[in-house]
Amino acid sequence: MVSIGLCDDEAPELDNLHDLVADYARGHSLVFDIVSFSSGEDLLHAIGRGRSFDIVFLDVYMGLTNGVDIAREIREFDTECCIIFATNSRGHAIDGYGVHALQYLLKPLAGGNVVMALDQAMDTLSLRQERSIQLGNKLGHYKLLLSDITYAESDARVVTVHCRKQGDLEFYLRLDDFERLCDDARFLRCHKSFLVNLDYVHAVANKSLSLDSGQDVRFSMSPQAVKSIFAAHAARGI
Repeated sequence: MVSIGLCDDEAPELDNLHDLVADYARGHSLVFDIVSFSSGEDLLHAIGRGRSFDIVFLDVYMGLTNGVDIAREIREFDTECCIIFATNSRGHAIDGYGVHALQYLLKPLAGGNVVMALDQAMDTLSLRQERSIQLGNKLGHYKLLLSDITYAESDARVVTVHCRKQGDLEFYLRLDDFERLCDDARFLRCHKSFLVNLDYVHAVANKSLSLDSGQDVRFSMSPQAVKSIFAAHAARGI
């Protein structure tokens, strides 16, 4: 089952979006758990109490609340859900880079645009669920989901893979070989000793990438090149 959160402070817009998402589910023979929220605070309260969503539709303008700010708080709990913004203007698109928005839809929402965004979200969820690699060390064999890997670092032919759920795992191989195993556009070889998952990067400094976990990963590329790659990754799908 796919869990979808809808957030808009205008009841007619919220009802229309609910109907469009429900129509998509029926038309694709899917089971969606759809929950509507009339404020960003209500959405954050539900997430803070342990509710998770695979896809979240967020209105950018909700009274005094900025949907992009709500999205940033969501990312503190969940780095993987697909965030889709609904807005009267694309002016906030650049602000959405840090929250890795999947899509921006212009209001009033049209069925075709919602279908396109949901198609993209379902493809993204499918890829994230399916992509994994397998590695072994003296302690056993491991299946690593690419979506769980935040970054990997190499030291003396030992690669330490930092994972959100599985913790830190060490394997005896070269980082070049690990990079080839991952073979995914979300990973950036930013340094000879570091491979980072751009999905978890929220800021680029002059010498390092800041991760959602609070860690910093240094890079040896030019800051301009890294910022360009990060912006292109964040904007992919917008």
